[in-house]
Formats: sequence, structure tokens, C-alpha cells
Amino acid sequence: MVNTFQNAMVKLTFVIDKSNTDKTGFAPIKANVTIDYKKARKIVDKIKPRYWNKKRQRVDKPKPHEPDNDYHRINERLDKLQNDAKRFFQQCAVLEIPITLELAKDFLNGKITHVSQKNVPFWTAYDEYLKAGQQDKSYNTNRNRKTIYNKIKDFEADTGYKMTWHSVNLVFWDRMKEYILEDLDHGYNYLSAIAAKFKAFMKWSQRRKYHNNDEYKEFSAPEKEISIVHLTWNELQHLLYFPFESEKYQKVRDFFCFGCLTGQRYIDLAHLTKENLVADAVKLTQQKTNKEVIIPMYKGVQTIVNRYPDLGRLLPKFSNQKLNDYIKEACEIAEINAITEFKTFKKNTTIKDYKPKHELISSHTARKTFICLAYEKGMDIEMIKAITGITREKTLKRYLQISAEKKKEQLTAAFGEL
Repeated sequence: MVNTFQNAMVKLTFVIDKSNTDKTGFAPIKANVTIDYKKARKIVDKIKPRYWNKKRQRVDKPKPHEPDNDYHRINERLDKLQNDAKRFFQQCAVLEIPITLELAKDFLNGKITHVSQKNVPFWTAYDEYLKAGQQDKSYNTNRNRKTIYNKIKDFEADTGYKMTWHSVNLVFWDRMKEYILEDLDHGYNYLSAIAAKFKAFMKWSQRRKYHNNDEYKEFSAPEKEISIVHLTWNELQHLLYFPFESEKYQKVRDFFCFGCLTGQRYIDLAHLTKENLVADAVKLTQQKTNKEVIIPMYKGVQTIVNRYPDLGRLLPKFSNQKLNDYIKEACEIAEINAITEFKTFKKNTTIKDYKPKHELISSHTARKTFICLAYEKGMDIEMIKAITGITREKTLKRYLQISAEKKKEQLTAAFGEL
């Protein structure tokens, strides 16, 4: 019979402490849990040292002529504690719970006797989370979740920090911040995206009782306000009617400007067909939110639609990457080159750069342009939300920028008589 339970660096042993023998000749029997050469101790019982069997770590039966030493009761108590410890630490191993000195002390003192979480390891649950998202989340949402999943996998591989339910703590978050901002030199808002999406996974798994760790709720990386690049009213009008010689630039302009006039995301614009034209309106269901949006047909939108009467789809076909490349080139040809401030964030530093506007334009600029110009022209916030499909006002306000002309107009209206 082996009376020492071992699990990795964890040991449970029993010893007799002869140095603390009392006046009656009894010495304490101590239970020791050793973790990385440090011990958590608890006095279990006491016995006269001559009855202690060091090899077996149990109390020997007294000789026939000696009085009863209660060996049977004491050994049963030691057996129970050892079996309970074996079961407890095995549960910890299965659930990937780090066995710390504090955890061992709590066990010996009876504060914790079992682990109640379901037997679902961290990465198994994360895989399940990704799979569940495929049932009701958009392509982009699932792609972003997978990107963050892969980044955390890379973090584990590159740093050696083992991801378990109980290793998700503030130490983990400090190391993650260092990894993202210093080792990989990503911008600060990338860390914000990791915080938001990782906390969503931890909340999802906690609701399923895969863990009871609340420390993730303290992870913080507030998103910093970036520069919102958008076209002005004059720039949009200029681009919409610019006489491009290249058919490629004509088409990419039309795709982009359709987004500027409707406020829709690339993924939704790319899937529009003639069937989305219903009763003098563009009707679609947004992939990201599954929200139905109806945009009444008006002059600018109708102008672009009329340019492609023979297409089955509503707009020319472009991949997102090609659209981003070509629209920069088209805007450069159209001389949309106003020097524009662009802010990025590295750790605690705000970096301001100034570039010709055409270098900063991408497919998402179209949606920003719609929101900014609609607000500048006095469109009601609720109407903007209805057309764009944005439900949270906090999200919408990130995009809103008021032009200098609009500020002057309203200041003049308020104080012009002074």
C-alpha cells in the first residue's frame, strides 16, 4: 500500500512532530501538503512517538501487554483524509485548476472539499463557444471570435502561460497586455477588442457553469477614440460624378458611394441583388445583426442603380481587399487629397499622423461618411439608427463628427445677434 498521494508537484504526507511532545508524552500527527517545496500543514491527531510507523505513515497496534492507543480510529481518520485529498486533487487536475498553497490550506482546513464545476477544460469550452456562434452569429462576428481565439492560442504558445479556468486572472491580463502592446507592437485598440471578446467568452462559459472565476470581469482596456475619416459633402458629390476613364474605377466608385448614401456595411452591399429592390426601396437583412433595414430609393441611390441595369446583382462585384485598394486609387485620381489628421495609439502614447485623405479611405469610410453627413444635415438620430441598423447610441456616437460649417451655423444661430 502506497500512502503518499502525488499529482505533479503535489504531495500529501503524514509526519509526527516529536519536537512538540507534551508532558504526557503525546506528539502531534501532522498532515503536510507540499507544493513546490512549500508546505501547508494541519494537526490531525496525536500519539506517543513510539507507536508511529514512519514508513507506513500510520499508527502501529500496541503490544498485547500495552493499553489501547486508539490506533484504529486514528488510522481511519488518516485514511479518510488521504482518500479525500486524492479525490480533491484529481478533480483539480481534470478541471485544470492550479493547486496553489492557498488552495491546499483551504482543503486541509475544511473550507473546500470538492470542486463543483462541470468537467469541461478551458480550450474544449472555447471550441464549443466558437461552434455555437456559427448557429446564430454573422460571418464577421465568427471570424473576429476566431481571430481572438487564435491570438490567445499564440499567447499561450509564445509565453508558456497555460490557459486554464483558474489561470485567467489579473496576472494573465498583465502578461496579455505586455504581449499585445510590446511583444507584437499592436495598437491599443486591438487590446480593447481582445478584452471585449474574451470577456464575452468567459461570461458565456460561466453561465454554463464551466467555471466560477469572476476575475475576468476586472479586465480593462477602454477603447480610445480614433480619428473618424469621412468624406465631406463636397468631396462625396465630386466623387459621385467624377468622369473616370477607367471602368474599374467607375465601378469601385459606384460601390463605395452607394455605401456612402445608404450607410450599409461592405458585407451587406456585396450581397445585394435586384430582388432587394422592393416598392421603390432597398430592402435587406443585415448579416451582422439579422436586422431588417428598408432604405427608400432617392436620387443619388437611383442614379447608381440605373448605371447597372443588366446586372443580376445590384452593384459591381469586389472583394473587400480589392475594394480597399481600388477606392484609394480612385480617390487619388479624383484628387481627394486634403491633408487629414489620423490618430493611432501605442501603449500610453497617442500618435498623430497627417496624410492625404485618399490614403486613409477604406470600405468602412462609406458607412462613416453616411453617418457623419446625415447628422451634419440634420437627420434625426433615431432615423440614422434605423437606416444603419445601429441599436446602441454609444456605438453611433463614436462615428459622429460635426463639421466646422455646422458648428459655425449653430453658433451663429445662437449668438449671432451679439
